Amino acid sequence: MTIKQTMIFFVIFVSIFLSELLLGSEELPVFKNGRLELLSKAKISSISKREITKVATEESKKHADDGYLAHPTAKDCFDALGYRYTGGRYNNELIRFRLRCPPKIVPGKKYPLVVWFHGKGESGDDNERQLAHIQYTLPFLAGPKSLDFFMLVTQCPKDNPYWNSSISRESKGDAPITIAMEIFEQILEEYPIDWQRISTFGQCSGAVGSTELIRKYPQLISAVVYISATPPVGFIMNDVTVSAFNCTKDANVPIQLMRDYVKRVNDADGDAHLTEIKATSHDAWTPALSQYKVIAWMITQKKNSLLSPPPGVVLDGRSWREVFIYFGVPVCCLLPFLVIRLRKRK
Repeated sequence: MTIKQTMIFFVIFVSIFLSELLLGSEELPVFKNGRLELLSKAKISSISKREITKVATEESKKHADDGYLAHPTAKDCFDALGYRYTGGRYNNELIRFRLRCPPKIVPGKKYPLVVWFHGKGESGDDNERQLAHIQYTLPFLAGPKSLDFFMLVTQCPKDNPYWNSSISRESKGDAPITIAMEIFEQILEEYPIDWQRISTFGQCSGAVGSTELIRKYPQLISAVVYISATPPVGFIMNDVTVSAFNCTKDANVPIQLMRDYVKRVNDADGDAHLTEIKATSHDAWTPALSQYKVIAWMITQKKNSLLSPPPGVVLDGRSWREVFIYFGVPVCCLLPFLVIRLRKRK
């Protein structure tokens, strides 16, 4: 590579990086919904460093009937809020949900948002069970290594455990995904969310919730993580990064379905990756959350950004952007001088 080619490459690379930082996104929608009500604050300050380390390795406990239970320590990381919904059988009813906020919100700063959709077994009316498995992400939620991001976790009612199922046909209906979308819109209105860094997590049947969120807000969602899920047949997303985790011998969800889907997305110029967990169980969420640390990966995803780490990359605490600023920028600045020096020696 000649000196001239090196300089051109350097200028193009820096230009792309600066445009990522300075340019805004396309025109975004305006929402008009009800207000949120704070029911109780998180008790994150009471969680010790020793407890964080211990709890993050504890397996999720199964419920006597179905699904899993939320770990008590994980609940302490989330505010409990309510949203007054109008429509169907929940007309004017307070819908409760959970929201994790950054430890310290700096005025004027925008933060990533992770929208979490639980599986069928975590449905209920306690505003707690939907937090099952989140204890694996505890080091990112509390303590010295916690990361700055919001996490929204709504809950399907016990008598209507499927995200896209509406029991009542009155008005807007009462499908849990319809209510979750209204809450999602209100979170964007009332909290300092970076609308270019919104990702969604769909576990098992919760994948339907993630897919519907992307269908309605394709210009907002940057990435989706599907866990132990059947892919959205007939909906190929080439503008959203897809990271999937499935067990190789899952009797509930044949892995070949996700293999085929990932191939179709990539064939359509999308960006998809499947991590295959060699196991016979349905549980791909434990390794995804603990070993692969997907939450840390999700909050680095920026809409249509060349600097976002690809799916399958494991990030532990430090963001992709921070790594680039600390190491990539100095290397790029030194590269032209090193090339010139080597040319002079020759």
